[in-house]
Amino acid sequence: MKKILLAILVLVYCSTTNAQSQSKLNKQLFERDMTDAEVLLAKRLHNGDSSVLTQYAYVLLRLNKYKEAYKNYSIAASKGLINEKQHLLDYVSLCKQNNLNQSAYKPFILKLRELGFSLSENQTEESINSLAEVSNSCINSSGDEFGLTSFLGVKLFSSNRMSTDENVQNAFMQTFTINNKCDVVVKNITPELKRYHTGPVHSTANGKYIFVTVSRTKKNKSGIYQLEILWSKKVDGGYSAYTSLPFCSPDYSVQHAFFDDASGTLFFSSDMKGGRGGFDIYYSKINDLGWDSPKPLTTVNTSADEVFPTISNGDLFYSSTPANGFGGLDILMLVKGSQTPVILSAPINSSYDDFYFQPNSKINGTFTSNRIGGKGGDDIYDYTIDTTPYAVCIELKDSITQQPNKDVVVNYTLGNMIYTAISDEKGLVCFNIPATSKLIGTALSITLKKGGYYPLSFQVPLTFDKTRKLKVLKLMPVIPVVVAKAKIKVGQDLGKLLNLNPIYFDLGKWDVRSDAAIELDKIVSAMNEFPNLVIELGSHTDSRSSAKFNQALSQKRAESSGQYILSKGIASKRLTWKGYGESKLLNKCKDGVKCSEDDHAKNRRTEFKIIKM
Repeated sequence: MKKILLAILVLVYCSTTNAQSQSKLNKQLFERDMTDAEVLLAKRLHNGDSSVLTQYAYVLLRLNKYKEAYKNYSIAASKGLINEKQHLLDYVSLCKQNNLNQSAYKPFILKLRELGFSLSENQTEESINSLAEVSNSCINSSGDEFGLTSFLGVKLFSSNRMSTDENVQNAFMQTFTINNKCDVVVKNITPELKRYHTGPVHSTANGKYIFVTVSRTKKNKSGIYQLEILWSKKVDGGYSAYTSLPFCSPDYSVQHAFFDDASGTLFFSSDMKGGRGGFDIYYSKINDLGWDSPKPLTTVNTSADEVFPTISNGDLFYSSTPANGFGGLDILMLVKGSQTPVILSAPINSSYDDFYFQPNSKINGTFTSNRIGGKGGDDIYDYTIDTTPYAVCIELKDSITQQPNKDVVVNYTLGNMIYTAISDEKGLVCFNIPATSKLIGTALSITLKKGGYYPLSFQVPLTFDKTRKLKVLKLMPVIPVVVAKAKIKVGQDLGKLLNLNPIYFDLGKWDVRSDAAIELDKIVSAMNEFPNLVIELGSHTDSRSSAKFNQALSQKRAESSGQYILSKGIASKRLTWKGYGESKLLNKCKDGVKCSEDDHAKNRRTEFKIIKM
């Protein structure tokens, strides 16, 4: 896991009780690797020493035994034993991995807040990072891999795949190189670095400087092998010998170097004095006299650990554990010129540890994670982002000639926005929807208007093919030529002249349905064409149900239809409406007479009687 990158062995937190015995336990743990520590702590638990419960859960998690770690941390939580920073972080992360409701672990988030852990802003749902497709790199093994970087035309990364020590926590790391065929071989960094290192290795773009994080060769007074950064620079004939950066010390760790060529600044992570707690991001510039004294990057540092800084086009990426994060280490971004970091969205971040984010461009790059689905502990992941917009094309044709219909006024609604366009020579109206849009999968509302054609209103689901394209073909019905002034006479039914389809209503209801609206729009079109036309709208029912009920229902349906026509801009003085109920049956199907459904249907009608020209 990534803890090897933070220190060779993280201090196991002490209890405030029984200090002498606890000190002895810590000494025992420092003399062992994590596998041995698991056995030692399990034995003490078996013997009834519950004071080591959180330490046992801590060790299990470092051995990638997630289920056992969660079980023991949960027991510790029920006993009120989770109070130290790292234990709080572990437990909250495991709760998120197990999809617990936040209310179950909110008290522990509040404890982190009390310890100074920040609430960072999340990227918006429209962020292009939410479109990322993440895949396990072909270079991964059953061991740990991290820190993929470029060096003089080759790709370098660190791994413990060749270590005979199967304990992930304490296994030594070597540097490997990868070719275009994904063949992996051991790579000695120029100049040769004979001792093992933990990584990551970082080189400037032109190969001028090389930096590598390694463990110090000697323990400090507390018995810890701290981390330091060695560096080498290009000289005539090759590279200089590796030397420790001047601000490294046996009293604290200095790790995760990344040099920004544009500013001549080295960024790194350290727990040296002067930070806000744990590991913080520092920076130092190089000049003719050497390295400046490190300065903390106060815009990103918190009481949590800030680690693995990288730079891309002036934007800073790093990992931390904000109180409102996804869980584990989360990758954050500080945009150039901004003062507020944001947490990258999923699937870049997960409820596990995500770190060492390195974009190759705006739409692809790599990062490291120990999420479920990898090949080992830490794995390198490739990500690609498809920003291709969704393309919609509405194609309009004449219903009779099947030819493109140009100059059609097209109104379409996306979300709460209404847009207007005119069809071109090919009868097309085309537009794009951003790849990040949350409207994908909803319905697109469209209305079509053009003189000589019936207006149309319809909806289309925003579902796209693999190329992110949607084509909508619509035939626009022509208003019949028979509707000419010479043909229109007072007393005629305009609906029959227009060959209207029956106007239906749902049983017992009077709301204008979408299919009825299409027919009523034809009436509106004819009244617009003949501005002196005045009509009476009559609604009729069959004889079933009581006469009183039918009268009231037909009146409501007549009024509903009339109000729809008025809503389209027809003056009220040109339209009247009336419900006739069952008073004007067209056949013998009155009360008490047995009739077929077809005979009853003939009486359920809406008439548009012309009363003035």
